[in-house]
Amino acid sequence: MGWTYTYTKGVPIEAQYLFKKAMEVYSMGKTETALKYLRQTTVIAPRYSKALFEMGNCLTELGQQEEANSRYEQAIQIDPALKEMREKQTGSLF
Repeated sequence: MGWTYTYTKGVPIEAQYLFKKAMEVYSMGKTETALKYLRQTTVIAPRYSKALFEMGNCLTELGQQEEANSRYEQAIQIDPALKEMREKQTGSLF
């Protein structure tokens, strides 16, 4: 497929593939499809903070804010550096 994989510590290659696929379809405006890929990603790698964070973005876009906040919170617990990214998106944490 021409994709280059960078090693993400503790994240199986299958989860990385699904994440990249999710980001590809998300960039094409297919938010619901991206969410499905991200859900599959987190089944394989439940502590993949980037996937959880992007899941929060998809859920927010789909108007499911309560679940989105839960995903953001999970992502930030795993990777506290994401807190700053979330604050930049909204001006506050939640």
